[in-house]
Amino acid sequence: MIDLVLPEPLMLALRWALLLCPLALMGVMLKLRAPSRRLQIGALFAFLYGVPIVFITHMIAIELGWWHYGWDALMLNGLPADILIGGSILFGPALFLAFPNTRPLLLCLPIVLGLHGTLFSTLQPLVFAGDNWFWGVIFVFAFAHVPAIYLAKWTAGDSHLPLRCALLAIMTGGLIFAIVPSLVMQAMGGEWRLFDRSTWSISLTLAALCLVSAIGLSANQTLCLQGRGTPIPLDPTQRLVTTGIYAYVSNPMQLSAALAFLVIGVFVMNIWIMAAALMAWIFVQGMVRWHHRHDLLKRFPDGWPEYKNNVPEWRPRWTPWIKGSATLHLPAHLAPLRRIFDHAEALTVIETPGPARFEHTENVTAFQGTAAVFAAFAQVNFGWMLVSATVLVPLLALQHLVGLASPKRAQHP
Repeated sequence: MIDLVLPEPLMLALRWALLLCPLALMGVMLKLRAPSRRLQIGALFAFLYGVPIVFITHMIAIELGWWHYGWDALMLNGLPADILIGGSILFGPALFLAFPNTRPLLLCLPIVLGLHGTLFSTLQPLVFAGDNWFWGVIFVFAFAHVPAIYLAKWTAGDSHLPLRCALLAIMTGGLIFAIVPSLVMQAMGGEWRLFDRSTWSISLTLAALCLVSAIGLSANQTLCLQGRGTPIPLDPTQRLVTTGIYAYVSNPMQLSAALAFLVIGVFVMNIWIMAAALMAWIFVQGMVRWHHRHDLLKRFPDGWPEYKNNVPEWRPRWTPWIKGSATLHLPAHLAPLRRIFDHAEALTVIETPGPARFEHTENVTAFQGTAAVFAAFAQVNFGWMLVSATVLVPLLALQHLVGLASPKRAQHP
């Protein structure tokens, strides 16, 4: 370990360097490499992922006593804003553009073992390292920096779509659940004080957040599976999606975000966070409607106007708007469920000796087994749609991860 304790003026200069040097490196790489549009989008996604996840992982590290930062200037919940932004740029667009063909793990590993292993615990008063600080460094790299560069790499190569959508969902959740409320409380007053809340309050809040998150996560998952794209307009879907949660409401992710702000605001008793729900409405009135007019209408001129006229933006329909028809092949031992499906819209149920299978004429991906039954629930009403989303989001994610790990999948990518 290098015995290095710099005076405070040099530490202040180091704070500026931690922001400006990554920014300069990114600018130089953009100039020298003249990256393609997809490379630029990948770099942007890496930064947008990095900001909330670097913030969250550092908050956990500080709470666990792995380290804490000195000074009070330009801090967000005890984390220097320059380190937050600079780290997100460096371990995202900057290193990705500098080494686009290098595996992210190989790119980050020498930095973990070298720079942090020699300097991290001797940077007082910038940072005061705790007993297990090195495990905290590994934690931050594993969940924030390495995935950010992988997201950039996969986006640039237009590969691993399900994993890209998963990382974008984590990014969005981090912005909604952590960054925005923290910024609001920093500006308007308020504290998280999570451990001061009662057990029942925490339990009810987690249950409510799981429910409202299922709306947004289900939308993300449906765009991936049936739209063959991501929820971000810069990396859009190839098809117009009108099934699943989109058969009930046309802006499910914005609705999910608005409800999340209300739940979090009630939990921390902060009216300003509840008022942040208005941001989602303003976003829809401005950016989303502009996107609809200038993107979806042009890309899907035959389907978008009809869909827009039948599916509301904010208040979900109780019954789905169905274009086309669906078929559920239902095993005999699940026959009692037919009483539920008798109320479904445009759904034909056929008994089968084999496993369950759900197909929809507007979908490109069919569902098998347990997923098929819960996908069919989405044809009944909005209440059953929430049940479907709550189950399918983790179930399909788990099935995909198991598929990636299976030898058969490994031999046939």
